Amino acid sequence: MKKLSLYIHIPFCHKKKCNYCDFISFCDKEKSIETYVKTLLKEIEIRAKSLEKDCEIATIFVGGGTPSVLSTLQMGDILSKIKSVFCVQKDAEITVEANPDTITEEKLVSYLSFGVNRLSIGGQSLNDKVLKIIGRQHTASQLKKAIFLAKKVGFKNINVDMMIGLPTQTFFDARKMAGYLIKNKIPHISCYSLILEENTPLYLSVKEKKISLPPDEKTVKMYDLVYKKLKKHGYSRYEVSNFSLENYECKHNKNYWEMGEYLAFGVAGHSFFDGIRFENTSNFDEYIEKINSGEFAVIKEEKLTMSQEKEENIMLSLRTNKGINIIEFNKKFSCDLLKDKEKDIAFLLSHKFIILENGVLKVSENAYYILNSVIAKLV
Repeated sequence: MKKLSLYIHIPFCHKKKCNYCDFISFCDKEKSIETYVKTLLKEIEIRAKSLEKDCEIATIFVGGGTPSVLSTLQMGDILSKIKSVFCVQKDAEITVEANPDTITEEKLVSYLSFGVNRLSIGGQSLNDKVLKIIGRQHTASQLKKAIFLAKKVGFKNINVDMMIGLPTQTFFDARKMAGYLIKNKIPHISCYSLILEENTPLYLSVKEKKISLPPDEKTVKMYDLVYKKLKKHGYSRYEVSNFSLENYECKHNKNYWEMGEYLAFGVAGHSFFDGIRFENTSNFDEYIEKINSGEFAVIKEEKLTMSQEKEENIMLSLRTNKGINIIEFNKKFSCDLLKDKEKDIAFLLSHKFIILENGVLKVSENAYYILNSVIAKLV
């Protein structure tokens, strides 16, 4: 059977969006959550019926937005619908994203009863001043309580997000956050650098010079500090922003990086199936109307060319610690990568930006800071 991952987009946030966020999401009072969930259930059903091949679901990821704004009944309905129309592996990884201010013990117990076995908590920082500046709706104490409750009810596979390069953030802040997660034996940590997206409140505040971001050099050093601390305590950097203890890598995200197939449901969902990328409308009302008319809400689709697939393979593989297996790559794309990019590879090797060992091409440890530049040389 064809192995698939499913992504479910919940485009709602509690009270307001974060100041740095440009994802498609709405305040939970702006649009009807109930209408959206009913429509989502319908989309899942009609998409499952349309598949010509037997598919087995290996991972499910409920992301957002803030999926934990849903009632336990709504979350249960979504996961129940998936299991009723798809063949879901018994050991499938099922992740739900949650923010600390919307986490309750009751919700977490319900998630476990629905088969959720991985919880991803949006933490970002343990500094209340920093949290307020970036528009998070939770406090440091709420984050600590959320972690405590997740462990208390029985979640073993927990991810916590943390961010660096934030306004007023210090090295002490980054060290404190990483140290707290290590101390609490959080098995998976995602460490992201802030990306200033245009037209977000944070972007406008920086543009108007109301607040300033730390210089790039400081952010790089902050990332290095976190990386070394996590490495010292047994965490593997298996992707540029993701660290895990042994056997706790995120299977869902690995499927993306390995160019596996996935279907995405909901507003602005992006899918990749049978070599075709397609995306749902990001217009909430249009999505509701199309699905309830028995149509798909797809507004764009693209058949990847061999050249596009090749470049994406390079880009995604170099983000991970697996790198590019030269023999497999050449076989898949009927090429000779080392010969085709001989000069560029020689340059990168001479500057120790990449490593070529046992037929595998990887980015060197010190070149993660200029990863995009390394990739640009090879695509």
